[in-house]
Amino acid sequence: MKNLTLGILFLSALSACVVPINSSFESARMLGKGNAEAMGHYSHYLVNAEGESEAVNNNFGLRLGYGISDRFDLKMRYIRLLPKEEGASGVNYLDLAPKVAIVPGIFAGTMPIGLYFAEDETQWVFSPKLLYTYPANNMFEATLAAKADIFPDDDGEVYLGFNLGFGMSQNLDRWAIRPELGFMVNPGESGTIWSFGIGFNAVLPGRNQ
Repeated sequence: MKNLTLGILFLSALSACVVPINSSFESARMLGKGNAEAMGHYSHYLVNAEGESEAVNNNFGLRLGYGISDRFDLKMRYIRLLPKEEGASGVNYLDLAPKVAIVPGIFAGTMPIGLYFAEDETQWVFSPKLLYTYPANNMFEATLAAKADIFPDDDGEVYLGFNLGFGMSQNLDRWAIRPELGFMVNPGESGTIWSFGIGFNAVLPGRNQ
């Protein structure tokens, strides 16, 4: 399976055996003007193809964010992708992501501009994403996210990704535990990339809060 269906799902511009990032650990909730965010997260990726599943990579990440206004955040994320294949090299990912509230607390859009890099190899990706959050209360929320990963260095290759994530806390405006499940497809190929993981974020109030 690895030499057939899986081969098309790997990041083809890089020599490492990893699949694109699909984790979000994000909701439509905004940080608020002057507030900052710190998040750590872990996710596991596998590919299902031809009735078989195979683990591909484990990812560890860190995200920092800042509320420019009540409706606009700016976030930066770094992720280390560690292939499960023995002897394969890891890949780094870095992105900068503006986030805008469309309907505050319910709908938001974000546009990460990302870079995968390993040794002397790089690959750019643009990942427009929409988030819908059902805010049951300030202790629990559920978020559906949909995005497209566009790889301009790979003949405009596009992956479609979807996530279902949850936020659980005593006060979601200050911190949250965020489990998440996601899947990603390449519309022109068979096979599905599945991911699951968990993150923890803390919001640090600004001086005037």
